[in-house]
Amino acid sequence: MPSLRNSIALGLLASFSLGSCLYESNNPDLTGQDVRLTILHTSDVHSRILPYDHDPQYTEQQLGLADGRGPYGGVAKMAYIVKREREHAGRSLWLDSGDLFQGAPIFNVFRGEAEVRAMSMAGLDAMALGNHEFDHGPENVLEQFSSFGDFDLLAANYEFEDDAKPFAKQFDIIVKPFVVYNVDGLKLGIIGMGNLSSMNSLEDGTNSLGILPKETLQTVQFYTNFLRESVDLVVLLDHLGLTEDEVLARNICGLDLILGGHHHIALSPPKLIDYNPDAKYIAAEPDMDAEVVTVDSEGEEEDPEVGSDPDGSDPPRGIGECKPENRRQTLLAHPNAFSKFVARLDLVVRDKRIISHKFKLFPIDATVPEDADTRDVLQGYIEEMAQTLLLDRVITTATEPLRRFGSTGGDSMLGNLVAEAMQYRRYIETEFCVTNSLGIRTDILAGPITYEQMYNVMPFENTITTMILSGIEVQELLDFATRSSAERGCNSQIQVSGISFTMNCRTGKAEDIHVNGEPLEKARAYDMCTNDYMAWGGSGFRMLKRNTTKVNTGIPIREAMIQYMRDIPAIPACYDPNTPLDLCKSGYAVPDGRIVTKY
Repeated sequence: MPSLRNSIALGLLASFSLGSCLYESNNPDLTGQDVRLTILHTSDVHSRILPYDHDPQYTEQQLGLADGRGPYGGVAKMAYIVKREREHAGRSLWLDSGDLFQGAPIFNVFRGEAEVRAMSMAGLDAMALGNHEFDHGPENVLEQFSSFGDFDLLAANYEFEDDAKPFAKQFDIIVKPFVVYNVDGLKLGIIGMGNLSSMNSLEDGTNSLGILPKETLQTVQFYTNFLRESVDLVVLLDHLGLTEDEVLARNICGLDLILGGHHHIALSPPKLIDYNPDAKYIAAEPDMDAEVVTVDSEGEEEDPEVGSDPDGSDPPRGIGECKPENRRQTLLAHPNAFSKFVARLDLVVRDKRIISHKFKLFPIDATVPEDADTRDVLQGYIEEMAQTLLLDRVITTATEPLRRFGSTGGDSMLGNLVAEAMQYRRYIETEFCVTNSLGIRTDILAGPITYEQMYNVMPFENTITTMILSGIEVQELLDFATRSSAERGCNSQIQVSGISFTMNCRTGKAEDIHVNGEPLEKARAYDMCTNDYMAWGGSGFRMLKRNTTKVNTGIPIREAMIQYMRDIPAIPACYDPNTPLDLCKSGYAVPDGRIVTKY
């Protein structure tokens, strides 16, 4: 494995060859002065670059996204807010934490071209590389960002292996580990970190993407150390998620600010986190060549022999001791998702430290004008997409909103509908079906259900996969789902059809399992359907990845959903048309307790 030190050195050389001119201007002496900087921050746009219908949830309303002011979002409105705020600021930057791609039909048609062009026109300065940027493969990332991107693309924790894939050298050119901006004399070192946890093809090191992931703490500390003396602020722009960001804030020495994404949340106000490192990460001599130990979602090492000491203990992470002058609090901010908000973070910097900050979220709703230049970029895509997909076609009607999350944390209206559509699709018809809750990306609103809504609900081009599981493997599958759900407030991470069970979030075990009303038999074989993402280990379901009976039917889940709903005049509805909905115990998009939660 190439050493982390060598690969970082190459990244530093490339970065400074591209950005050395940043230090050559006559800069004002800012020593002892209070210097103001405005950062506009967005994340997880997920192709919501056009305004869309949405029912703001309670938390979103508390953040300022008012009910009844739709449509919401859209990059032209986002651009208007950003340009307005930058016009009234002095020093300013616009940074995005990644996942620009995937989540609306415009991505399905143009594969990211419209998103990259629009964000470039809007004036984005830099973006961290998110996991969904790879949804159409690494070649598509290269094509879109090299052809249409006019902003810096950052990821310090991806090493693109020259020998593995022919496009690796091109990646090294367009994806930088960091960038340094000189904003009227204030120097900012921006380190980028891409997501690892949800990119299943990265888990084994060398992989189908040609990417070798780097150890997170070592990588961030290395670049922070390198930049610390040369810049006024060290900023981490990442797509790692809130939990990882909090670990980094506590353990990285000399890091001023983390601008995070991936979990679709807003931190209002941002968190100030003290430097309080875990002793297991400290080593007198940083071990920059330590192998990566990949830990799976079940808490077990993929290969206990790689990177461990002979006694089985964890290898030193090697982030090193922290000089007293570099100890500081780290400010952590997240800006929500789906282009619902633009976050403005105003900083006051004195002698290489943030001494105060102010934060505000600007909602993107119907009251916000559009930036004309950005809208002009989008117009051709809008017209072509309308002709290609015929998005206004009506499938059926929802008499009330169909929620993707259940009120009890168990099964949900939309989750039941999706799983049933998969199970009862012609040529599938398995005994039961399981799909991941987060693959259902939004609610269906009350009113006509159109093709456009279906692309928003099921944006991924996932297909139905069938396989045979033993009763023991079914238990293992549901036990893992229960443990995973327990880590998320006992909110079910799967939706099911044809099977029922109780998630005991106290024990992490699935109980009272029934398949089509019959108790689970450990020695029996069961036909199951799922989506191809889960079938290949997505969301940590490695027991499915190991299964050798998988058959990918090639049937898109979105198509199965459309066909299933087309014959239902109105949803939700009872299976028995003579039963009033308020007395309904089972039906289409009716929560029926197939997943019971126990806290």
